[in-house]
Amino acid sequence: MNILITGGAGYIGSQLLRALAEGMEVDRVRILDNMQDEKFQSLMHLPGGHHYDFVLGDVRNEDDVRRAVGDDTDTVIHLAALTNATLSFDRRDDTELTNYVGTQNVVRAVQKAPHVTRLIYASTTSVYGPTSGTVNEESPCNPASPYGEFKLKGERDSLALARVTDGRVKPTALRFATVYGNSPGLRVHTVVNIFAFRAAVGIPLEVFGSGEQKRPFIHVNDVARAVAFCLQEPRTENESFNVVGENASVNDILALIEPRFPRMQVRHTNKEILNQISYEVDCSKLTALGFAPELTLRDGIEEFAELYGAFTRTPLGVA
Repeated sequence: MNILITGGAGYIGSQLLRALAEGMEVDRVRILDNMQDEKFQSLMHLPGGHHYDFVLGDVRNEDDVRRAVGDDTDTVIHLAALTNATLSFDRRDDTELTNYVGTQNVVRAVQKAPHVTRLIYASTTSVYGPTSGTVNEESPCNPASPYGEFKLKGERDSLALARVTDGRVKPTALRFATVYGNSPGLRVHTVVNIFAFRAAVGIPLEVFGSGEQKRPFIHVNDVARAVAFCLQEPRTENESFNVVGENASVNDILALIEPRFPRMQVRHTNKEILNQISYEVDCSKLTALGFAPELTLRDGIEEFAELYGAFTRTPLGVA
């Protein structure tokens, strides 16, 4: 298997680079990344067993994408994106350019490359928008943010590759829940990760309203495992799947953080915060095929408590 990962130095990509070395027959991994976040550590200490290439480029540039696909890639994993749903309201044009136009460039390159037979597209559970009850892959999509809107458009274009290539390309769209946990390319704007940082150093955690709003969550290790699972499971071809570890409220997360972070402070606010919708997502379609998340929110928070140990072990009043 010769794999191209767009955004391969990012939060998920950096963990996926490690996961691909676990029990998979991979000859070459090529990484396309613009490195604007300067996550050079993502490319360090990579596991052996296959060859690595790196292309400095951007999915917004069609020539960069075509160059990265080259003439020997058979599998494309498209992760590159702007992923902050809240900021996407203020950065709508940038979000469209990266998340949709960039995806169009990837889709066109895959369509034109006769040697590519597999595409994994990183979608999001944000495609569902405001809901009641628990949603699954058959539920209607009504994204509430530009991030969710353009991810959904990219998902539809990616899945259409099965039809426009007469079945040569077998796409899978993975609707990731809110991702948390440590990785070499750590990103901290998601709720668990930023809460852990703030709680560790004593910056108040801002909670909107009652804190009872729920979200789906998934550890970054399990995201990488889900991608690897789908690459090896033909029953995931030409389908969309939710990738969720558990659904939890903000208060559930606070209850897990408080015992491990003695400096934690909480500030409740009723001011409008964009993208503060509440929804729960079902993952049984993927788990029915044999995938099972391994890590919980408790595991992820314990992980951060250890990583921020210099702060979490400091007695109150000493900092």
